[in-house]
Amino acid sequence: MDFSWQYVHDNFDWLGHVVEALCIATVLTVLGLAFFKRRTALIIGLAFASGHFHGREKRDFEIATRMPPPHLDAYKMWNWSWDQATDFWPVAAVTFVLLIMTIRYKRTPHD
Repeated sequence: MDFSWQYVHDNFDWLGHVVEALCIATVLTVLGLAFFKRRTALIIGLAFASGHFHGREKRDFEIATRMPPPHLDAYKMWNWSWDQATDFWPVAAVTFVLLIMTIRYKRTPHD
């Protein structure tokens, strides 16, 4: 059986970005535990991970269209290519759902 990494890249590249965002959020959460309660550190980590991918895809759009960064038109995500959109939106959806779950989670005294 020959495994095609090109197939994985073409069809599941978005999943790698989600995993990367969760790793970024984990690292930031662990670092934040030195200064914040667990829940707050997790919210900071997830928010940073989501913002990181938005900034990266915005920069990629600016480069692809030869737009000098920083450029306000690059925030128009509906103009992004399909690849840029599928890199960002799954990450945004997963981090948003995790943020909502974290915020709505019933607090305990040690959170």
